[in-house]
Amino acid sequence: MGTKNDEKNAENVSKSMQKRIDRANQNKKAKRSAMTGRIISYVILALVAAGIIYLISAAAIKAINRVNPSSDYSKMLDDNGYVKGVTASSVVTLPEYKGISIKKSDIEYSDEEVQSDIDDQLNQHTELSTDTDKKIEDGDKINLDYVGTIDGVEFEGGNSNGQGSDLTIGSGTFIDDFEQQLIGSGVGDNVTVNVTFPDDYQSADLAGKDAQFDCTINGIYVAPEFTDDFVAEYLSDKASTVEEYKQYLKDTHYETNLNDWIENYLRDNTTVTSYPSRYLKNLKSVQKYSEMESFNIMKDVYAQYGMTYNDFYDYQGKSEEEYDESLDETCKETEKDILTYQAIMEKEGIRSTIEDYKAHIKETEGGDEAYADRKEQYGDPYLIQSLYKDKAIQVVKDNAKIE
Repeated sequence: MGTKNDEKNAENVSKSMQKRIDRANQNKKAKRSAMTGRIISYVILALVAAGIIYLISAAAIKAINRVNPSSDYSKMLDDNGYVKGVTASSVVTLPEYKGISIKKSDIEYSDEEVQSDIDDQLNQHTELSTDTDKKIEDGDKINLDYVGTIDGVEFEGGNSNGQGSDLTIGSGTFIDDFEQQLIGSGVGDNVTVNVTFPDDYQSADLAGKDAQFDCTINGIYVAPEFTDDFVAEYLSDKASTVEEYKQYLKDTHYETNLNDWIENYLRDNTTVTSYPSRYLKNLKSVQKYSEMESFNIMKDVYAQYGMTYNDFYDYQGKSEEEYDESLDETCKETEKDILTYQAIMEKEGIRSTIEDYKAHIKETEGGDEAYADRKEQYGDPYLIQSLYKDKAIQVVKDNAKIE
């Protein structure tokens, strides 16, 4: 049995041991906290690094994918106008292009189409008739004067001021049923037209209001007859008689329709096994350059009609990335056509030279100035390449069976 001193000593030892245990636990806890802090720091650093790498990678990918506009149309073409380093017949599979059958009915120009062309010609040479016996019909083009009022008061823009205004009935040029109310009237008639301006009319002062127009019919345009005299006066570069002009239309449109048929046949039945990437990249660059140039030329014209755009991409209705992506499909279609024609040229052993192009441009446009302008803009290889489409189609045409 122990003494009181023994019990006291044991109690002191127990307290001392507990303190050591407590200190050890505190040290472990501190180490765990420090380790956790280091781990969190490492994780944060890793996340920051990953974010930076992502941003750098995204920027790099964006830069790589960006299409840079270029005016170098001949960059990827050799001196023969062929795509540099590319044998077209090795990357496209051509359909049978010799001895194909074409239905004549698919390419003939019909009598109805001939008459439609003649009507277009006549409508370009109409004359204002003041024959009081003629009445306005739907579709007629007329000339009139008008004075518009709202509650008896004239409003800005509602008066032709006696200058005469041309209007085609049924065109929807004037508001409401203004034009329909003129049908049946004759030259010299005074007609009162009642209309209501649309609620969303561009002028807030007129929107939704009833108006009255006092109109005077000055004349009705009439088309001349299609006669030999008309052909001699307006179409002498194509024919001298009505029958000759009709035949001219049938012959020229027959050739156009035949060429279109062959072009579509080749496009629909040719397979591209591989799109040469460097040439595709250049096609995108020149396409982007061409469309940007067109926009820059036309933007002032657009502005005159109230169509204003912040920049080229606003005009396209796309971001730069979206526009660049859209070029892929359109330029692949272009590349397919080019490779198709080149492949036929390769198989047929046909070449063109810049002298061929000079002769072509002289025949179609005359003089050497046109060639000089084209050369400066596009370069000789591109001009030579532009001949291959017609040459390839001619090969197919010469060997086709038209039934």
